[in-house]
Amino acid sequence: MDLESIGMKKGLLYETILTTRNSNGTSNAAPIGVICKNNKEIVLYLHQGSSTVHNIKENKSFIVNILKDPMIFVESTLGNLSKNYFKQYENEFYIKNTDAFFMANVISLKDVKREDNLGISVTTIVKAEVTYINKKKECVEPLNRAIYGIIEGLVYLTRMEKVSGDMEKLYHHRMDEITRIVNKVGGKEHKIAMKNISKAFKKR
Repeated sequence: MDLESIGMKKGLLYETILTTRNSNGTSNAAPIGVICKNNKEIVLYLHQGSSTVHNIKENKSFIVNILKDPMIFVESTLGNLSKNYFKQYENEFYIKNTDAFFMANVISLKDVKREDNLGISVTTIVKAEVTYINKKKECVEPLNRAIYGIIEGLVYLTRMEKVSGDMEKLYHHRMDEITRIVNKVGGKEHKIAMKNISKAFKKR
């Protein structure tokens, strides 16, 4: 099995839940975007200071959970999931009701400093190799924000003729942001679709 077997395509960024093991042996979960580099390798861009970064640097391995449960995304963002959500695989943890999960071992780690008007930030770039895949459900559909952006763009397109003034300005602003996201996380087909939507939108 490779990443294509669970619907992950080369070059696309997917919204997942990463689970790692804390130094005290407990589980940790966090929503993380995962870039599919090829059918066996992934890349992560992580912000310094989080438990996820610390655990990956310490353990050199982690698990990526593919699922669509909105409450798991919310709860793992606002705090940590309770231990009842997890099951153990080898020395790591995965989420019980995940559609699929895979284990990854770190190939390389690199800390990159960036400076902007908010100050200096450090991003850890993680390259990892997939060593095990468990497809728990027959139909697995990893989350990519591009398709949702396209749907949202179509909503604004169909409503554009009914708005004016401040609402029209707001629609233009939102369409610009949707286009930015689709071009960042989507594949060739997503970008072509968004380009067609943008052209039609500008004619309205």
